[in-house]
Amino acid sequence: MEMYKVGRYLVDSLQIYFPASLEIQEELINNGFYVPRSPDRKVSMPIPIVYSDFGGRVISIERLIPPEWLEISPEQLGWEETYLENKRGFKLPKEEVYVDVSISNDSIIFELDVKNYHLERTSIRGINPEKWKNWVMFYIDLKYVDEFINALREHIPAFENKTRVIREKQQGGKEVTYYAKVNVKNFSLCLGCFDLAQRYLQIKAKEHCNIYPGSPTCNDSLSKLKLRLEYDPSITTFAKVGIAKISGKRPQIMVKLTSTETKTIRGILKPEIKGKARGKLVYCDHREKRQYIALDLFDFYKALVSTKKYEGKLPTDD
Repeated sequence: MEMYKVGRYLVDSLQIYFPASLEIQEELINNGFYVPRSPDRKVSMPIPIVYSDFGGRVISIERLIPPEWLEISPEQLGWEETYLENKRGFKLPKEEVYVDVSISNDSIIFELDVKNYHLERTSIRGINPEKWKNWVMFYIDLKYVDEFINALREHIPAFENKTRVIREKQQGGKEVTYYAKVNVKNFSLCLGCFDLAQRYLQIKAKEHCNIYPGSPTCNDSLSKLKLRLEYDPSITTFAKVGIAKISGKRPQIMVKLTSTETKTIRGILKPEIKGKARGKLVYCDHREKRQYIALDLFDFYKALVSTKKYEGKLPTDD
């Protein structure tokens, strides 16, 4: 299989919402974990969000998997303790993620090289997987858009561009995007391949076992967990590709992985949890630690060319 390397790019921010996967939640529940917490409130067990921000950030404690849950000091993580609106919080350093972009046949492949990241959580009240459609997203500086388009052009046949561009607001209006839908060819993303997440799960398994001695978590269930999500062609999945402006940040190229099919599982705090199907859950030995998304090359190119025309319509911070 011939591969053509497009380039390696710094990622401004990356978010992987593993809590939005009912497949992972069901796997944890079936193996004795009380997600998002035990009915008797003795164990809190939110599924981590993997988050990386090259700009660094100040974040309040209730949005983080805090250092004490990882049995690590803030200093070991490079965090500086502070206060945010009279609440305990942390100043996080710049976190590096790169994406290696390549072309193979009719696919464009994004290999994520996650150097630094932190783990976040949603509050119990904030957990509403039924509404979460976007679950993986990364952003690259918009200054690379022409470089992308020029690098891809020679691999694209002549066409008449009639791509539909959609305007969308997120984060209560703080994020404005112009995107086009792009077909997904493949993806493979693993919660357990993030070392901090693996450490978190190990600590939570011990906590469950200590409080509930008959728990399956006492029987080394962690080593058997399926934590890797892979593309399932039977699930309607697409990517939102385009341009974005988030308040306080520079304009960016945006890629968001989205699925819309309803899935229902047995819950801990309520009989049923409704959400979205994300992919096929498979076992991973967490050695290679590969995280990638492959999209339709032609669709991706058309999305970039079409949405670039809306750059002047993005809001400014002035």
